[in-house]
Amino acid sequence: MGQQNIFQEAEETIKKLTGQQVNAKQIERLVHSYGELWEQRQAHQEGPVEKQEVMHYGMMDGGMVLTREDDWKEMKLARIFSSENHIDTGKTKDLITQSQYVAHLGGHQGFFRKLEKHTDALPNMVWIADGAKWIWDWVESNYPQATQILDYYHCKERLTLLACEVFHQPAERAQWVNLQEGRLFNDQLQQVLADIDQLPCKGKSVQLKRTTLTYYENNRSRMKYKTYKEKGLLIGSGPVEAAHRHVIQVRMKRSGQRWTLKGAQQVANLRTASCSGKWNEVKKLISTLSLN
Repeated sequence: MGQQNIFQEAEETIKKLTGQQVNAKQIERLVHSYGELWEQRQAHQEGPVEKQEVMHYGMMDGGMVLTREDDWKEMKLARIFSSENHIDTGKTKDLITQSQYVAHLGGHQGFFRKLEKHTDALPNMVWIADGAKWIWDWVESNYPQATQILDYYHCKERLTLLACEVFHQPAERAQWVNLQEGRLFNDQLQQVLADIDQLPCKGKSVQLKRTTLTYYENNRSRMKYKTYKEKGLLIGSGPVEAAHRHVIQVRMKRSGQRWTLKGAQQVANLRTASCSGKWNEVKKLISTLSLN
């Protein structure tokens, strides 16, 4: 109850369902204690052993959590799932039946150490992310054989922002963006770059054009969207953005919540365990401690 609800709400719910009085502070202490123990257990466990032919997606994203020591601080979250657990529903949102989540409040090196426990044994990785250099440097260093894909929606966002600065008429703006989008979906990035370069920019749009060209040039090898789609691959990191909402934010970004750095990580540990379908393992850990 404590990893799902505000501690006071957990106290009230337990009393309604069982008639037992469990103080909110007791629930908080248990959540922090078991969250810490779960992280220690994960750090010493071997990674998963998967079938060699199964492809796995890795995605990562960050969101801000309000802390007592450092004000707003980024909680990094990764979502890993196999192609077997991805179901194309034919709608805007696909169905992912099982995922592994990894959360870290702090720098990217600590985040990667946790993530590697789950991904080092996976032979066929597809990484989808935005253009952050620290992500792609790590992927290239640790998974040189993996497929790298620049999240398409970040890619299109750059086009849209630039078009809004250059074209004043909505119809003209939409026509230009649609044209470039069609070219991206046909692996015609060079034509997109040429069209951007020819835009008549002035003022603020000059710098925006320059940064857009640089962004695309730096990610050229990750923007073969026609090739990816022909292989049946996902091209967007929407699943991890959605995960940030239902794994982290729904519990940790409620009105008035302010976490200690340690407490935020401990709650996130239990949230990722629960959402990864590992709650029975948490229960076994608690039972083992109780027996000892």
